[in-house]
Formats: sequence, structure tokens, C-alpha cells
Amino acid sequence: MNLSAIANGMTSSVNPNMQAILKVNEGYEVDDYGDQIPKFIEHTITIQTQSMSTADLERLKYASQQGQFLYAYANGSVSALRRSQGKGAEMMIFKPYGEDTDAEWLVKQVVESYPDWVKVVLWRQ
Repeated sequence: MNLSAIANGMTSSVNPNMQAILKVNEGYEVDDYGDQIPKFIEHTITIQTQSMSTADLERLKYASQQGQFLYAYANGSVSALRRSQGKGAEMMIFKPYGEDTDAEWLVKQVVESYPDWVKVVLWRQ
């Protein structure tokens, strides 16, 4: 039973899903000067974003950090920083509600992960 699909059917009527570009980090390349250049593969995905409450920001230790944080729900797998694999965090690009231009968001943390969906914390870059 895909509980995310059931819940999304209800929540998307008041909070529509949106398209985003998922930039999957595939490690890095080294340029002629020895600098590491992140390497990404881009995929179009459907997400639903939701605001984070002050209690959630405090519980996850983000209340004292500068920036804008959101929850995002997506089908499939999305990863945060993976040092053991030599890969950085993934990014998402989408147009936030009420704005006219795309913004880039860092996947700061995976909060919930299941076989067919994931809930992540995004941090606006």
C-alpha cells in the first residue's frame, strides 16, 4: 500500500504538486588547477513542498540557521550528503509558490525514506 499516494491525493487538492529538476550528485571531477568541480545528472521529478513549523525547525536543529527551509515529498529516492561514496548532496530547482523565478535548494537531510517515496528537508541556496 502506497500511503504517500493516498495522502498526496488529498493534499494536492489544496497544495498542488509541482515539477522540479533533481540534480543528482555523481561525485566530482578535478580541473587543471586541482579544484574539485561537482558533477550532476539532472532528472525532472514531481514534488510537493510543505512549510516547516518552528517546532520542526527546533527539533531538527535548523532554528538558528539562516535561510529558508521546506519539506519536500517525492516519489523514488533522494539523497543528502554521502561522504563515504565521495558524493555531495543533491539539489532541486523549482519555482517556489508565489514567485516568478526558479530557485536552487540543497537537500539538507532525508527525514523519512521508504521503498517508493521520500521526505526531505530542503535549504534554499
